[in-house]
Amino acid sequence: MATADFERLRAIMGEPAYTPARVPWELAPAELGVQLPSDYRAFIDLYGGVNFNGEWGMISPRRDATYNLPGGFAGWRTRADEEFRETVESEHGFWNKDTPVFPDPGGLLPWAMNSNHAYACWLTTDPDPDRWPVAVFDCGEGLDGELELHEGGFARFVATVLTGGYPHQDEWLVTPNPEHWGPQPPRPLWTPNRDWDGNDWGGQWGVSGWSAESWSGRADALAMPWVRH
Repeated sequence: MATADFERLRAIMGEPAYTPARVPWELAPAELGVQLPSDYRAFIDLYGGVNFNGEWGMISPRRDATYNLPGGFAGWRTRADEEFRETVESEHGFWNKDTPVFPDPGGLLPWAMNSNHAYACWLTTDPDPDRWPVAVFDCGEGLDGELELHEGGFARFVATVLTGGYPHQDEWLVTPNPEHWGPQPPRPLWTPNRDWDGNDWGGQWGVSGWSAESWSGRADALAMPWVRH
């Protein structure tokens, strides 16, 4: 793991005021087909699943079946092989259909998405998951359907986006148009989501979900009480 990148991301986000359920990562190779990068695992161990900026939702493993998907890591594999594959193949006007999708060899394994159907994935081309680059797949104006690779992995990419260093920032951290949504308070940098056991940590502070509607009149959430001070 690129420890410096993970520690930088941890410093940006702050320490959580809750402890998510332990994820049995040892099950991933059998159920998912691969182990996941160590910086991602360290992140989920510390924060559980999260949403960034009320817009960009991470994919994280859940023990129980959800949304007609199997429980455990098998659900993630199914989501990639069926839902994500269907999206890639259906967006033929924007996406490169020749790009493989996991579990095809070297295929894209999505780990986050936003409401613009932009996906952050790993390109699983290396036997060592810590060497997987982040691949951004986006059919919006920013990338025009091209696959964009970012070396350095999960933690470095997330830290770059959260600090404004990503060149297509507006495609990822979407700001609601006031003409459509009405006045919107600034959104928190991140909010908790569910963990392996399904605990809704964000729900404890009334910040479940990541749609733009949920932030209307929610200026009180900016205190981010889910972070230790």
